[in-house]
Amino acid sequence: MTITHSIAVSAPRVEMFALYEDVASWPEWDCETQEVFLPDGLRKGSTGWLKPRKGPKARVRVTEVVPGRSFTVEGQLPLCRMHFGHDLVGDDAQTTPTHSVRFSGPLSFLFRRLVGKEIDATLPATLLGLKRAGESAAKSE
Repeated sequence: MTITHSIAVSAPRVEMFALYEDVASWPEWDCETQEVFLPDGLRKGSTGWLKPRKGPKARVRVTEVVPGRSFTVEGQLPLCRMHFGHDLVGDDAQTTPTHSVRFSGPLSFLFRRLVGKEIDATLPATLLGLKRAGESAAKSE
């Protein structure tokens, strides 16, 4: 029950991860995020909330961080958890970000059906926004 999308970006992995670490800027490149609040930043165990463009504000928790490479944020629904993975593979010139969403729990099948299609449809636009932000930052250096 995982939705996965990737994109090639002409920017160093370190710069791409810096975009992830700048949590307050996520709405600038993620067209599906209206606002996000993680007061302790992108650190394992950090909790806060995310307000998507559509839908209610949701509590989130950072469950995993591999500095410079990946992080996972988890949101909770009734009897279901959504795991939002963000992975970077690359070097000093090219990076491939992969974003994934996995559903787990007793009602995962239901939420996969209710919100999965929209997530699958919007992840490419989110990645395109990330690509533009990353390549813009790389050009300005």
